[in-house]
Amino acid sequence: MWKNKKGAALLQVLLITAVLAGMATMLLRASLSRTTAARKTRRTVSAQMLINSCMAEVNTIWSIKSPEVFARDLRQCIMYCNSTNLTSACSTANSVKKHECKITIDGNEYTVTAEFTESSPTEDDGRKCELGYTIEFDEDTL
Repeated sequence: MWKNKKGAALLQVLLITAVLAGMATMLLRASLSRTTAARKTRRTVSAQMLINSCMAEVNTIWSIKSPEVFARDLRQCIMYCNSTNLTSACSTANSVKKHECKITIDGNEYTVTAEFTESSPTEDDGRKCELGYTIEFDEDTL
């Protein structure tokens, strides 16, 4: 009779252990998925904030141009021209197609690059400019 009581108690302990282990596993999975989702959201928001900051810098560069220079640069898909000639087309040697923005947040420095790329021609003017942004960062900082 003692043996049956010991076996029943052992079975109860094993059953409770299995139930608690299952509950702990479910709680850990839920916590991990929430942490992962929060980390992804934080990275996305941080990246968008960095891109918006560089966009503001590029818009400032463009806003100080005269309308003629702005139109000339956009026709050639360039950020700006290092030449002082404002009327003619900018030579390839003087044209600048990308701009680097150095942004510091909480002591971490990020480099965001805004770069023009030419894509397939459109029907309107035969050229289409696309402005793309890339972020350089350490995996630990963003």
